[in-house]
Amino acid sequence: MIPRPDGSPDPVPERAQMLKGCDLYVNGAPCPMCMSAIYWARIDRLYFGTRLEDTSMIGFDDEFQYIDFQLPWEQRKAIQCFPDFERDFALQACQAWINKQDRHPY
Repeated sequence: MIPRPDGSPDPVPERAQMLKGCDLYVNGAPCPMCMSAIYWARIDRLYFGTRLEDTSMIGFDDEFQYIDFQLPWEQRKAIQCFPDFERDFALQACQAWINKQDRHPY
């Protein structure tokens, strides 16, 4: 575990280092799934050559997902979402994690 740097957007003060200090080079703008993995891995810098509109022109159209993610759940166009479905039951899993004695901050 290492302390997070001052000003880190990470809300948990200590986490595993993972890929902190690493750079990633890719050809095109990452899809949302890859971008999420990049965030979770704590990679510091991402370099990519083509923009979302460039990859859309050749059939790799992920731009609509980035646009859809900005909308409230109820207004998403790509998929119908049902927030708070059995929320009380789902919150029991959160509480179990909080109560876990040997949990590792993710």
